[in-house]
Amino acid sequence: MSFVIVAEPNMALANYAADALAKAGFESRGADAQNEALAISVERRTDLVLTDYYLAEGDGLGLIAAIMERSPETATVMVTGMGDENLARSALSLGALDYVIKGRDYFAELPSLAASLIEKANQRLAKNDLEIQKSRLLAQMELASWLDHNFKNILSAVMGSLALIDFNNPNQSQAKRIEYLTDGQDSLKCAVKLLESLTSMASVVGDQGESPRESVLVSAVVDEAWEKARQVASRSSPAVAAAVGKATFQNATRWLPPQKVAYQDLLTILEALLTNALEAVVQAPAPLIMVALERANPDFLRFTVRDNGRGMDEKVQRHAFEPLFSTKGEVGVGLSLTTARVLVIRHSGEIFLKSSLGQGTSVAFTYHVGV
Repeated sequence: MSFVIVAEPNMALANYAADALAKAGFESRGADAQNEALAISVERRTDLVLTDYYLAEGDGLGLIAAIMERSPETATVMVTGMGDENLARSALSLGALDYVIKGRDYFAELPSLAASLIEKANQRLAKNDLEIQKSRLLAQMELASWLDHNFKNILSAVMGSLALIDFNNPNQSQAKRIEYLTDGQDSLKCAVKLLESLTSMASVVGDQGESPRESVLVSAVVDEAWEKARQVASRSSPAVAAAVGKATFQNATRWLPPQKVAYQDLLTILEALLTNALEAVVQAPAPLIMVALERANPDFLRFTVRDNGRGMDEKVQRHAFEPLFSTKGEVGVGLSLTTARVLVIRHSGEIFLKSSLGQGTSVAFTYHVGV
């Protein structure tokens, strides 16, 4: 039996609607306050929440946002007595299933409306599950193909180097044998690094939890991410280490007061993007990297990480967020952009990339902040 919460500013109307649904075979509870409706949804699994915009102790948008954060599979619907396109867009952007105008026959038609909305929600969930299964299967196939191709190449290189060592050839010097052995060892190190990166990525993707939220200065998170990125990039190669030494970094986030964020997740996102940026500015005569920030809306921050590095062509940009794809145009082991994307999505955000060859790259992402 489906459970429905009806949130109305008038408790008598909320109870009237709940009774109408109960007579039609639903389980239902009424509430006149945002906190009360949210508490009911916490008590038991809820299939549908019908909420008016005007509520005590908050409003319908706040209720939708709170339920979507706690239980995104719950169908929420904004109900109002007047058509308001801005209100509709706001509700849908928060994850609401639909937007309903409360006409004079609203209460009489409520049981059939609730049934159709629950059916619509079930269809959406089924479609999402199917899309997730398809995307997982495709990702597994792509990963298997990538591993088959790249590990075969690596192992072929190892076997080729070792095969060149000829102890039966008195004319082959010890130095040449060491050279071949070193080449084979380098190839094996590459394989180990690939496996370590895959393990790290699997850990991030598989962890569906979220770091505890705490009130911090975002600028301090950016500074720490920059230092971590510099350390990682310095160990990458002599060329990248040289770029790290002469790169100019601008932290344009110091204007923002403390925010409640999942510190470790935000740090990981910024570190990944800054590491990628450092690797991109290797050939820039005056390497410059900047992190800028704006408030997209009361609940989201919009970060932008820019660099004046080599940039990417359209083909590379199309694949940039794919696991194990290297934006450097070579077989890479970095998963910076993929890791950042996973964590951005975890915090209900979006990530965008703009780039052109020789003009640098700009990666922007939105990030949900707590209150």
